[in-house]
Amino acid sequence: MQNLHKNLVLKNHNLEIIETIKSGPVSEISICNFDSIKAILRIDYPCASEINVDRKNEIFTLSRIKVLGNTPEVLFSDLPHGILVWRYIEGIEFSLDEDSNKVFLKTLGTQLKKIHDIDLPISKKKYFNNDINFYRNLLNEVPENIILHRGFDLYDKLNKSDNYVFSHNDLNKTNLLWRDRLFFLDWEYSSFNNPFFDIASISNAYNLSKVDRAILWKAYTNNEYSALNDKNLREWMLFCHYLEYIWSISLIQNGKIDQNVLNLKKLEKKLENII
Repeated sequence: MQNLHKNLVLKNHNLEIIETIKSGPVSEISICNFDSIKAILRIDYPCASEINVDRKNEIFTLSRIKVLGNTPEVLFSDLPHGILVWRYIEGIEFSLDEDSNKVFLKTLGTQLKKIHDIDLPISKKKYFNNDINFYRNLLNEVPENIILHRGFDLYDKLNKSDNYVFSHNDLNKTNLLWRDRLFFLDWEYSSFNNPFFDIASISNAYNLSKVDRAILWKAYTNNEYSALNDKNLREWMLFCHYLEYIWSISLIQNGKIDQNVLNLKKLEKKLENII
């Protein structure tokens, strides 16, 4: 499942592959020149459709939120062939340190709130709980798996409110770039979700302390500070770990991905230790 770009020709466009930078379980990503513009080329593996990756939704989302000025600009798409090209964004993967973490967290909280305030037409709204139910049904015939059960049960416990906001749903370090401002990448999993999910994802990605989480929350609430329910947030942080496992099992069962590629044993050990 390597070098999907070989022999790739995009009709009426000039494409030059510079370097493949990621070959993951769902897609292959390369830096390229697209009509003399430095760009990113992503080509999906066939398994993407098997686990409900919605590129059509991603493209629509990017067209609606481009006013924020911190998301990729789509240059070309060929959805039947799993091809998407967007303008390259210069930036670095941000790492927290004592001198910069407060500024970064405040910026991140403010920008995240702007994303969460985005609205979409009713006909275009996707909901995260539908994705969870998709995984639940997809894995219905998987042999008894206590970790899966605990993950779904925890989600059912947390998903008691209809306080849904437009959410990115995949805020790991590789999807946040810093230049003169923050850029948010990879919107294929975006949907309406509990606001704590994105905040929990960030908290896990950067291993935020309770103090750091409070700084992020205060910026998110625009200094109209209400006490952070840190216990609830930590439960969402735990669910994020379970979701990674649920997603991995879905890939193994339906995408025919080798479990060693996904470090499944490491995930299981982590969740067993958390439990």
